[in-house]
Amino acid sequence: MTEAASAAILAAFVVFCRIGACIMLMPGLSSPRVPVRARLFVAVGLSLAFLPLLYDQLYTQLHQVELSRMMRIIVTELMIGLLIGLLARLFFLMLETLGTAIASCIGLSGIAGIPMEETESEPAIVTLIVLIATTLFFVSDLHLEVLRGLFQSYDALPPGGGLPTRFSMTELADALTGASLLALRISSPFLVLSLVLNFSFGLANKMTPSIQVYFASMPFLIAAGILLMMTISKPYFQGFMIGFEQFLGR
Repeated sequence: MTEAASAAILAAFVVFCRIGACIMLMPGLSSPRVPVRARLFVAVGLSLAFLPLLYDQLYTQLHQVELSRMMRIIVTELMIGLLIGLLARLFFLMLETLGTAIASCIGLSGIAGIPMEETESEPAIVTLIVLIATTLFFVSDLHLEVLRGLFQSYDALPPGGGLPTRFSMTELADALTGASLLALRISSPFLVLSLVLNFSFGLANKMTPSIQVYFASMPFLIAAGILLMMTISKPYFQGFMIGFEQFLGR
């Protein structure tokens, strides 16, 4: 094998490490419902698409590199890819967490659904929320924003430059804060509804202790929750996608 062919294969593998690690945590593609072979084909296709644009930069970093340094570069590329994928995944994880809280607030936590992003069973309303958010993620082309950030990461974090720990922790903290506040903001109507109704039912139970208000109030709580979801479903998902898009733009 010639030196040029060896350098090209090595550069392609380094690109695949960062892109493959990002695809492993990227929303939608990281779901257990997506076959591993399909995710592998996507990662290989993106690596081959990025390689011509990054080859000159990678060749200067990988030309006649030692084995020990090459192993450090591979580990660093994997960590950078995992970081980028996790930053985007945090928003969907927080949406799923608040979706579980919504299911508990409106009395639908006992209805099991098919898990979308995880392997464990989730309430049916959480499955619906995550499925719609994932569909909008691809329909609105936000997955291209993730790929654009992945490509531009080679300018901010070039191969062989190492992984800045402080920068990574700061980005993770900012993403976790933004995702938590966004999910809490769009889910707040359900939390307020649950607080108001349960407080009202508690007062009614104190006034009529001989009546099992809890069992009588559960159908009203479920109906109110479903009616609220039907009313605010459009601004709910619009608010999530706008907040997520603003984060990806930054």
